Amino acid sequence: MSAALRDTATFSTAFYGMGPMSEAMIALDGAPHHRLRRVHNRFFSAAASAKYAAAVVPIARRTFGPLAASAEVELVEASIARYPMEVFLALLGIPDELGDQGLAWVRAIITWLGSPMDEAAAAPGLAAYAQLSEYTAALVRQEHDQHRDNMLGEIIRAFEAEGAYSAEAVTTAVVSLLLGGFETTIQMMSATVSALLLNPDALARVRTDGGLAEAAIEEAFRWANPTAGLYRLVTRDTEVAGHALPAGSLAYVCIAAAHFDADAYPEPESFRLDRRERTHLGFGLGPHYCVGAPLARIEVAAALTALLDACPGLRLDPDAQLSFHYGARGFVQHGTEALPILT
Repeated sequence: MSAALRDTATFSTAFYGMGPMSEAMIALDGAPHHRLRRVHNRFFSAAASAKYAAAVVPIARRTFGPLAASAEVELVEASIARYPMEVFLALLGIPDELGDQGLAWVRAIITWLGSPMDEAAAAPGLAAYAQLSEYTAALVRQEHDQHRDNMLGEIIRAFEAEGAYSAEAVTTAVVSLLLGGFETTIQMMSATVSALLLNPDALARVRTDGGLAEAAIEEAFRWANPTAGLYRLVTRDTEVAGHALPAGSLAYVCIAAAHFDADAYPEPESFRLDRRERTHLGFGLGPHYCVGAPLARIEVAAALTALLDACPGLRLDPDAQLSFHYGARGFVQHGTEALPILT
């Protein structure tokens, strides 16, 4: 599993190049990928991430704090589903007016990308991609003239520092972040909260010791990660565990199976805050390791802290059924449609 994710010469992401993401980092390998990766590493540096964290904390408090006024609530639609977009709007300096429209665009695009052979999803997906790109390009050109201190400014300066700036390149990067960090973050937050609610002893420990929040998030990435697997195009004849994979075939690298491999994670079905095996494949591995991982961790940590502070009696609604499945909320993700809680 790990070897397949590292071996991009054999297991390629090149098939993404057939769609609108052809210039995005996910579709590139070799030198073009390395150059673009250097740019992204600049605007996800430790210093930049610290600034993002400082900005995200008050957003999380505004989003989850009001839950204290409700005895019971469906957490996904009430707060979690809008949270990533609120974060992006604030970090990128995008007007609040984009909120609902941005959600609609992103949803249409991701639905299409997740089902590329579905003709019914193609037309609205293409239209949404064109509209979101046009809107973002205008913001990029405006930000390039204003030089403000926000995430969009950081992205522009990173491209300039590497001699790679163009409005088109920055637009592609921003749109890629929106698409890659939207539904995945929603389901990652849902998975983290669900994991703790389904393991009350772990929840009690995190409440008592806030320093365990990081361990809880990392274990949730393993125990209930929304990315069940990743597709790769086999570029040359190879063999995996005695099974021949001919060039041109499509392989599914099943992260969920790896996360429950008892040889890698003893007692894999158990949610453990003290697990020594802290590495997981939730963000991928190798050259295409998720470049937005620092921001995802920042968002989930801030949200979890705000939620626990607002809801001292947080627990699952015993009268509601919690279920997880592949394709939750109409996306190619493993997750839940709803998270009914009592506060």
